[in-house]
Amino acid sequence: MGILDLLIGKKDAGAAKTRRPVASASTQFAPSQSIQGANSPHQIRKDILKLVMRELLMRNGIPNAWLSADLLRTTNSKREQGIHVRFLMRHFDPRLMQHGPALEQEFTQRLLTLDPLAGNWLMGFSWQFVLDDISQCPPLPNASAWTAPQEPAPSTAAAAPAPENHSGDVIAGPVFIPKPVDEVKSDLERLLALRDEDMKRHGTTGDNFAPTRPAKL
Repeated sequence: MGILDLLIGKKDAGAAKTRRPVASASTQFAPSQSIQGANSPHQIRKDILKLVMRELLMRNGIPNAWLSADLLRTTNSKREQGIHVRFLMRHFDPRLMQHGPALEQEFTQRLLTLDPLAGNWLMGFSWQFVLDDISQCPPLPNASAWTAPQEPAPSTAAAAPAPENHSGDVIAGPVFIPKPVDEVKSDLERLLALRDEDMKRHGTTGDNFAPTRPAKL
């Protein structure tokens, strides 16, 4: 017996049978424990959701104490009764909110694998903070920080050091600027002319395999 029955009086049983509840267009939440029956469709759906939640945390390495879920029964005049999943964030970690959409998507995919008709009774997701300690939570940033452009994260390739070159032919540097073809050709001709002049000065021939001799001082 509810509080209204005590105030107004017990209603006639026959009138109560003929009276129908007024349907509401908005979705309302009710505690899932109000549905009785261990083998009822609602209880079976709750068991499936609990299994999906346990596998979601286990497969993604999320501690069970960090995230849990409330299963709320929904009533809507336009749809059948269903269940709304409310994630309870019990440990503050920015990665939980950063990957929240991905967690919801994976949760839905695993649920549809177990029950392909779950799309008819799964009414959505919501998040709630139930933190015992909020001292580790950062404060609100400056008002302009929300629309300010964010700096891109440094890429791994740019941070990796350039490989060392011990061949002696090319000097590794931070920036390589290619030279024009004409400039490269003139540099090559100049180097060849210097080599010929040095060979004439020391009286050497063009034999690259001739024994080397120390130059006189």
